[in-house]
Amino acid sequence: MICVNPTDFLVIAVVVALLALAIRSIVRSNKRGCSGCASGSTCSAHLTGGPCPAAKDMLQNAEKALRK
Repeated sequence: MICVNPTDFLVIAVVVALLALAIRSIVRSNKRGCSGCASGSTCSAHLTGGPCPAAKDMLQNAEKALRK
């Protein structure tokens, strides 16, 4: 017979809840496309399927910072 103590149940419940939230976040982000960024309503990538200008700008700034 398997005996589950309250601590085991709590840990399993927390892990299941975090897994559910992670899956929910992934599903929502795939539906939104680039609408999660500040320029979501005018995002050319969302409208045309092209590259996201906000992401491109962030990468360029990161590359500049790494070169310094």
